[in-house]
Amino acid sequence: MKKILFKSGSTMLGGLEKVQVEYINYLVENGYNLKMVIENDNGPENVLEKDLKGSVTYLKDYNYIKKMKKFREKRKKSIFSKLKYSFELNKEKRYAEKKFMEIYNEFKPDLVIDFDSSLTRTIKNLKKSKNYLWIHSSVEHWKKKKSKIQKYVKKIESYNKIICICKEMMIDLKELNKKLEEKVEYIYNPVDNEKVLKLSKAEFLPEEKELSEKKYLLMVSRLDTVPKDFETLIKAFDLAKEKGYDGELYLVGDGPDRDKVKKMVENSNYSEDIKLLGSKKNPYNWMKNADKLILSSRYEGLPTVLLEGLILKKTVISSRCKTGPKEILDKGRGYLFEIGDVENLKELILTKEYKEIKDENLKEFSNEYIYNKVKKILKE
Repeated sequence: MKKILFKSGSTMLGGLEKVQVEYINYLVENGYNLKMVIENDNGPENVLEKDLKGSVTYLKDYNYIKKMKKFREKRKKSIFSKLKYSFELNKEKRYAEKKFMEIYNEFKPDLVIDFDSSLTRTIKNLKKSKNYLWIHSSVEHWKKKKSKIQKYVKKIESYNKIICICKEMMIDLKELNKKLEEKVEYIYNPVDNEKVLKLSKAEFLPEEKELSEKKYLLMVSRLDTVPKDFETLIKAFDLAKEKGYDGELYLVGDGPDRDKVKKMVENSNYSEDIKLLGSKKNPYNWMKNADKLILSSRYEGLPTVLLEGLILKKTVISSRCKTGPKEILDKGRGYLFEIGDVENLKELILTKEYKEIKDENLKEFSNEYIYNKVKKILKE
């Protein structure tokens, strides 16, 4: 059976990381000789590691990660600290690349899956294998400067195949680099429907029960204010409350901008009705009980949370990002509003309409459909 070296960044709780669990377990269950290489060992934050079927090799151990975190935190204190951090960062990259190449040469894979686009500096050295790249977000949003976009799309010419996670992302990439035309295709992210349905029935902790029984809107998201537009969400919630919405707003997730989001909440006229619930390994019982599921983002890849909401037959509302939500909520599966449109989002919060979601309407997002495409590319 084909030997596959699977490379990604972390086993922390996140959208990409949840999807990689599905792919890794699928490959193991189907008999592939798989070696998992994960960049960063985040110690107690490796919450998804136990969901993986197989052992993980980390390139950078927990102590190394902690040391780099200290350098990063100190980098703004002085010019010396900034130079020290820059030096250590370059050393870190060389160290990780060297260790990965040692693993590559020892394992001798038939196929390398670069699941988080972290091997673009190393790709030209991977001459003894076929090499596939997964891209999880719009390159134009991910790489802001035009020069960096051009540099990136030139680098990835060296891959044998490039998988985008939605159709529009694939079209954009082909337009950015015509040489990628024959290499690029799209495969939607797999979602374990049975797992989502099962976990949605989980009992709430005693301290959560009172909150879970209220009427509430829910956004499940990393607390990162660059891609996630919490400001629009909170403003729209305020307006909906003024017009008589009788529910609350819960935010499930954590991230680098928790303090910024907390400040936005404090500035709301209805701050008492907005709750930051923190990260949840199982957000599905919260999703099942929600009045409506909302995603207010400036850009996305393919937001799995919207698919999970549809599986749970929820009313789903999302911003009309360039890639992702439009394809998921197509064919009347949910509601879309323009990015930053507070008034439109307010009206959608207040709407009492419900769009019935039938399983056949989600066929193109089914695991059977997705894994048939995966099987096909693995045979090439």
